Amino acid sequence: PIMSKVDALSEIIDVQDFYAKGTWGPIHELGHNQQKSGWNFSPHTTEATCNLWSIYVNETVLSISREIAHSELQPHARKKRIENYIKNGAKLNDFKMFTALEPYLQLQEAFGWDSYIHILAKYQTISNIPDDNRYKMNLWAETFSQEVNRNLSPFFKTWGWPIEDSVSENLALSYPTWAEDPMIQYQHS
Repeated sequence: PIMSKVDALSEIIDVQDFYAKGTWGPIHELGHNQQKSGWNFSPHTTEATCNLWSIYVNETVLSISREIAHSELQPHARKKRIENYIKNGAKLNDFKMFTALEPYLQLQEAFGWDSYIHILAKYQTISNIPDDNRYKMNLWAETFSQEVNRNLSPFFKTWGWPIEDSVSENLALSYPTWAEDPMIQYQHS
């Protein structure tokens, strides 16, 4: 089912409006239907990862860039949001909405949509994932690292994810460092 406010209908039925401004809200809601508990870290990413669908549809179907599709994705807004999050200690309690979307965007910008398509397909085959955010976040870091053949542990740790030492060590032994990590400037030695 698709639920929407009446004032959002033009985003769905007005084709000219659809192509001129993009569509965020309706695709955001459809994105919730695509979220799976194995890779959603409630409450942190519930209102974040559903936006991957909004971005994907706007960019790949409508040819509307993310920064036009939603003002929160303007480069200056993103930079400020990341800097504030890091300055405030990169705490998971603050990891929500557009802040929580940022690492997903950074990974997509570096590795493309195909990496997400492959990973989400892989998650369809994984069963019995415990409903434990720490476990799920470590599994996501491992799975994404495997997909892109890079050690993403430092990246996720900089974002405040509770990556286990054993996972970090295994990834460091298995994959090269992600030299282009956009969060490297915030990492502590």
